Amino acid sequence: MRHTYPYTTAALALALAPRNTTTYSPDSWTFGSGFYMGPPAHGQIIKATYSIAAPGVPQGTTVTDPGDEVWTSIWIGVSATQGDASNSLYQPLFNWSPDQKSQGCSAGAEEWCVAASPYTSAGQVAQAYVPVAKDAPVDFEITVQNGQVHQSVRVDGHRVSQQTEPLSNPLLYLYSADECYTGSGTCGSLPSYSWNNITIVLSEADPQFGQTLALVGATSSPRGFSTADGGSTWHAAAVVIPVDDFTPKH
Repeated sequence: MRHTYPYTTAALALALAPRNTTTYSPDSWTFGSGFYMGPPAHGQIIKATYSIAAPGVPQGTTVTDPGDEVWTSIWIGVSATQGDASNSLYQPLFNWSPDQKSQGCSAGAEEWCVAASPYTSAGQVAQAYVPVAKDAPVDFEITVQNGQVHQSVRVDGHRVSQQTEPLSNPLLYLYSADECYTGSGTCGSLPSYSWNNITIVLSEADPQFGQTLALVGATSSPRGFSTADGGSTWHAAAVVIPVDDFTPKH
C-alpha cells in the first residue's frame, strides 16, 4: 500500500538558489549540501546505484510545537529536469524527525527511516518507512525498464522497500540534497556522511558526461566520476557531504 506524506520536495533550482538570509523561517524548506550531474549529450539515465552507511542523526534541532515537527531528509534522485514539478523525481528517502511517529516511522530518535519514494505532480508518494540503525549499510537502485521506473532499497543486504512508477519523461539529471522542513523550530546540524559507490548508466555513451558534475558544498573522490567503457557507465567512489547546518552553499 502506498502512503502520501504531508511533505513535498522542492525543486533543485530552489535548493541551489542564492538566499539573502541564513536564519530559519517557520514552516519552510531549507537546503544544504549536495551534488548533481546531467544532462547527457545523448540518450538518458537508465540506471543508478549507490550506497550509504546511515550517518548520525541531526543535532541541536529545536521544536516549539509538537504538532508542527521539524524533519530532515537526505536523498539522491533522478528526473527529466532540474526541478520542474510536472516531471517526477524518483528519490528514495532517508528521513528523520525528533518525533519519528509524526512522520509515520517506528524508529527511535537515534535512527533514520528509509523508503522508496517518487515526488510527482500530485505530491510525495512513498512506501512505508523502515527504521535504519546508525552505520547500517544501505544500498539503493533505480532502474528504467519498459516505461517504468523501479526503485529498490536494501539494508544489510535485505530488500526492505521497493516501488514502481510510470516514467514521466526520459531521465536526464541525477542530483542529491540535504533537505530540512523547519516546522515550528530549527534544523540543527547534520553530521558528515558520504554517498558511496555511485554508478550511473546511460542509454548512449557520452564521453564528456563526467564533466557535468557540480558540487554544492560537497567533495568528490579524487577522480570525480570516471568511465571505463567510453562513456556509457560512470562511477565515483564517493561524494562526501560535510557537517551541514542547512544554510546556503555556493
